[in-house]
Amino acid sequence: MRPRPFILAAIISFSPSALHAQLRPLTTIGSVAEDRLRLAQLSDSASTAGFLIRTAGTLSDSSLTCRPSSAVCPPRTFVLAPELAATWNSRIPLSLNGGSMWSARGASTIVRAGAGFSSKFITLIAAPEYTYSQNLGFEVFPGTTPGRSAWSSPWHLGNQSADLPLRFGDLPWTLVSPGQSSLTLHLNTIDLGASSENQWWGPGVRNALLISNQAQGVPHLFLRSARPWVTRAGDFEWRIIAGALTESIYFDTVASNNVRSLSGFIVTFRPASDRDLTLGIARIVVAPASGTGTVLQGAFNAFTQWHPQSTPVTRADSLKGDQMISLFGRWIFPKDHFELYFEWAKSQLPSSLRDLIIAPQDAQGYTLGLQWALPVRDGRSQVRFQTEATNVEQSTVFPGQPVPDFYTGSATAQGFTQRGQLLGASVGPGGQSQWLAGDWMAHGWALGAMLQRIRWEDNALYRQPVVNFFRHDVTLLAGVRGTLRTKAYDFSASIAAEPRYNYLFQDGFANPGGRRTIDISNLTITFSAAPR
Repeated sequence: MRPRPFILAAIISFSPSALHAQLRPLTTIGSVAEDRLRLAQLSDSASTAGFLIRTAGTLSDSSLTCRPSSAVCPPRTFVLAPELAATWNSRIPLSLNGGSMWSARGASTIVRAGAGFSSKFITLIAAPEYTYSQNLGFEVFPGTTPGRSAWSSPWHLGNQSADLPLRFGDLPWTLVSPGQSSLTLHLNTIDLGASSENQWWGPGVRNALLISNQAQGVPHLFLRSARPWVTRAGDFEWRIIAGALTESIYFDTVASNNVRSLSGFIVTFRPASDRDLTLGIARIVVAPASGTGTVLQGAFNAFTQWHPQSTPVTRADSLKGDQMISLFGRWIFPKDHFELYFEWAKSQLPSSLRDLIIAPQDAQGYTLGLQWALPVRDGRSQVRFQTEATNVEQSTVFPGQPVPDFYTGSATAQGFTQRGQLLGASVGPGGQSQWLAGDWMAHGWALGAMLQRIRWEDNALYRQPVVNFFRHDVTLLAGVRGTLRTKAYDFSASIAAEPRYNYLFQDGFANPGGRRTIDISNLTITFSAAPR
């Protein structure tokens, strides 16, 4: 029998010369390489295309993939250089943007490696992750809701429900996951594929309000622009996703709600009049699913479900999904090596324009930030300043009515979470953060200091008895950080001291009856080694 054409093509593609694998880096979200790329954008020496809709695959696109527009694009295999990140916490967990690694008390590590194949029409990246957390003991309050795990959150019940355990069990744990793996079909101006990668939507450095790398990546199908769509008005880029969210094993005992659907889209626009300005809109909808086989029934919810969310006149049990929408922008001034950015999100749609004008703060969250890199020593080094403020605390708009926390669910008990961690901002429901950092950036190294304040779960505080000013649960984080660039790897490390005041709202002065004041001094050390 004569071989069919596609079989011949496969044989040619996997010829011995094509199977000669090259060692390649995978640029991941939050890595030193990503930070260097953003810094280069401030001086107009790197393109901003695709940067506000990024994954490991898109950040590594130029080194791993061929594009349909390429004149010469021979098939090639590659081996991904291994990557390591580790965190050590002395007294309590502090886990910020760690992906599948939950940084518990004690040592936590994540290791990533893999391989891939790329041709003119297909790219396969297999980048699984191995995660270990020592998970030493620390004080938590047990969940008391019938049918839920004792590790489930004591703060998120009823209409404020979310799958956010304070601790992931009482034993060390390991996790092997698909990590930053993806399969992409290149169809000229669009890409189609499936992925388990972490995504980062929007301009934030420390927090993204809708989708970040705070949690493990969500398995999803995607359709996206392969490159900017150029029009007379400007350049458009977009991405559409349909994924499956999974409940953690520390939430409840109900087997029928373990999976939910995630539907989302994001569009960015760079006007022709100013290519250094990027504006965007993003929306996600999380909806119940009876099982994995029904997840795709909610694939287009982000386009079809636009009803106002739970209000005093809307029954929560009538909702088909929980939604979030955000508007964002980033403006770079290359001559000044300076950028401004913002993101503004709503977890409930206003019922009218009048409601939006009268109470714009209802169900809102926001991030504001800037970055400024000043050249020194004839341009060979830079002094960089960064600051960012995020706030998703909710204010009372309807007296006597519960105020829904950001990221909690009315239609879904688990809210906007993936395996017990948040899809969005690391500050969490009812949280706020202010962050300031300064670095000396040389060619092969950087050294700097940082200061951050985080107020945790503030809306949950006001659902506790004896509420007052003294009980706010606040972290103050101060530390130093540095990076070292070698021929093959970027190394980074940081050490930070964290006094946490009134841990879990425990303040003896504010709580009569002999309750303790719990202030905890925590030390956090991080280290990473990522291929250049």
